[in-house]
Amino acid sequence: MYIAVNHKISNPENFWASAQASLPELPVAGVKRIINVFPAPDNTEATCIWEADSIDQLNTYLRSKVHDWSQETYHEINAAAAMGLVV
Repeated sequence: MYIAVNHKISNPENFWASAQASLPELPVAGVKRIINVFPAPDNTEATCIWEADSIDQLNTYLRSKVHDWSQETYHEINAAAAMGLVV
């Protein structure tokens, strides 16, 4: 499934360092890949598109990487109706 994640980032330095360090390990159980990353100019917010088996599995993975440096909201993407989603 494709999942949009909106991040509200309280510690941009640690959040982005962890994100960069974590990407080479993908795929991992339940999380296949990150497709897009759209950070705000000040890096305190971002919207990311992921491919994962479920929102719960993606949330578990992200919590292990970004700890309490951000708060997330998630929604499943309707891939059949999406525009510009490369699958």
